[in-house]
Order: sequence, then structure tokens, then C-alpha cells
Amino acid sequence: MTWKDFVYRQVIDFCESAGSRTFSLQDFQKSKIDIFARFRPGNKNVEAKVRQQLQFLRDESLITFVDNSGHYTLRGIEMLKSEIQETKTIDLTKETPEKREYIIETYVRRVAWARKAQEIFGEFCLFKKCENTFFREDGSRYIEVHHIIPLCNGGEDGIWNLSVLCAHHHRMAHFGNANTKNDMEKYLLNEAKARL
Repeated sequence: MTWKDFVYRQVIDFCESAGSRTFSLQDFQKSKIDIFARFRPGNKNVEAKVRQQLQFLRDESLITFVDNSGHYTLRGIEMLKSEIQETKTIDLTKETPEKREYIIETYVRRVAWARKAQEIFGEFCLFKKCENTFFREDGSRYIEVHHIIPLCNGGEDGIWNLSVLCAHHHRMAHFGNANTKNDMEKYLLNEAKARL
């Protein structure tokens, strides 16, 4: 097994144990230093080697660098075991948004607002005449409700701040570069306002 594969496996294990995709380099290395030292006993600079491998994992988009304080987020797997279990019991009726960590940090919305957004905006993506959709088993069209200004950035859980997007454009709104996200935000705010 290569160093990169071994470090990636340890990142997944660390995130599984912590129940969180986001981790600090310091906590990760502190928790795993003995395991890394045993992996290649001849390596006398294990911490530097681990940092190098984390950079390789970043280059392959298996992890991302969150900020300038040494925090990373695991990206290479869709869901941690704890996330799979948690999605079975998510309560969307909570009065205050609750921050939950998945592929991105997201806030659980009030389900009534999500239903209202679908009623008002319909079952097709609002982004620039997109008609990308598919039918579910029950015959309804699949659409995702999106907070135009994210709750974590001060957006509100209100109809003016909601839109409906296909899965592709929803991911683009979260994972696109800064210009893409800004353009989408402006477009969707105007589109929502025009339809209300």
C-alpha cells in the first residue's frame, strides 16, 4: 500500500471515529502518529510525510483545505457510516436551523418552507431555463430546494431566499468557484423576486 492510500484510509477512519468530515491537521496527526510511525518504521520525518500526502489528496480532490488554520474536509466518499445512520432520523420540524455536516456544512431547513418553495416555484429548475429533471417512483418530479443566501452566511429561512434547482445546479451553487456562486445567487434572487 502506498503512503497516499494509507493516509487516505486513516483520514476516513479518523472522520468515521469523530463523526465529522472536517478535521484539523493537528488533531489528525496527534491521533495517528503512532500508526504512521509503524507503517514505515524507517521514515524519520513522519509528520512531514503525512502533510505531503495530504497535499496529494487535495490535488486529487479527495480532501479540501477549509481555511488557513490547518482544517480539512473529507470529500472522496459520499457518506460516512454515521451520516447514513443519521439521515434515517433527521427531524426537519425543528424550530431553529440545526447545523449538520455532510459533504458540505448545511443547515436543516424548516420543512414547511421547502414545501412552500415547491408550491410557488414548481417542479423545474429555476436556473436559466433548465429543464433537467427525472421522475421518482411515486411519479413526482425530483427537485431540490436551495437557500439562495446560505443560512450559514446570514440568509433567512424565508420564501424570498429559496429556489428550486436540479441536482446539477444545486451542486454548482455550492461547489462552483466564487464567480459562479455569485452569479447564481444574483440570478436566483431576481428570479425568486419576479415569481413572488
